[in-house]
Amino acid sequence: MGAQNKLFHRLIWLIDTVYSAKRIKMADIDKRWERSHYNDKHERTYGARTLHRHREAITELFGIEIACDDTTYEYYISSRGDIDGKGIRAWLVDTFAVSNMVNLAGDMKNRIFFEEIPEGSRYLSTIVSAMKEGRYLYATYQGFKRPEPHSFLLAPYCLKVFEHRWYLVGKPEDHPEEDEPRVYALDRMKDLVQVDKPFEMPRGFKPAEFFKHQLGIDRSIPEPKDVRIKVKAHDANYLRSLPLHHSQKEVEKTEDYSVFTYHIAPTYDFIMELRKFGAKLEVLAPEKLRKDFADEVDAMKALYK
Repeated sequence: MGAQNKLFHRLIWLIDTVYSAKRIKMADIDKRWERSHYNDKHERTYGARTLHRHREAITELFGIEIACDDTTYEYYISSRGDIDGKGIRAWLVDTFAVSNMVNLAGDMKNRIFFEEIPEGSRYLSTIVSAMKEGRYLYATYQGFKRPEPHSFLLAPYCLKVFEHRWYLVGKPEDHPEEDEPRVYALDRMKDLVQVDKPFEMPRGFKPAEFFKHQLGIDRSIPEPKDVRIKVKAHDANYLRSLPLHHSQKEVEKTEDYSVFTYHIAPTYDFIMELRKFGAKLEVLAPEKLRKDFADEVDAMKALYK
């Protein structure tokens, strides 16, 4: 594990340790660090100076403040709401907590199963560092349509995870005429290193807006449509518990079915999610999307004749 990865894991370990304890003293942090499997140097203490530096790094990188109570000398997370809710901070802590639990479980590893994650996650710390410092990355990338990998300078804008894969949104230096950045799958990266060349984020680019009307990472249809679907009553529970998109609304509910609406770009990723429901879901609108689903049903029927 590289130095950047070690630091990244140590910072997340500290967040998770303080978060799970709610309030914790330095002596208890030392005890937990001494027996942590991330403590590969077998340090006896975490170190007060190290703790101070890492608290500052956590605030700068993740926007999470680990404060200290001057009366009890206990450390606590002053912005627990950011972690208790949704978003990258909550995801980071939850993911690390599960990973930490499994590593500590020992013989429980063969009784706890996870979906495999492509190896692209090993580049995360390099990308985060480059984004923070505003530096280009030198990427060697091989897309599915290319017979050989190619290398180029890439300005990293933002990261997104979808379907257990990490994606990097960025602008390649050799295509300055393009208005929009491109999306790169990290599991198709052959190599990725930070270089000492600065770049500036475009003022008009807002990462939260880039995928606002998309499910997943497909940007082939940028403009959203009003989509209306009808789902059998039992299967509607899955959509209620885990909405497909932030625009999802349940506009009709009966004993037999529910109707949901979306303001979303009907891209391949969204269509694939709808197809998972099979005959339990009917597309009501728009008419073109309904026809596309009908044509797909006819094509499937032809395969099984």
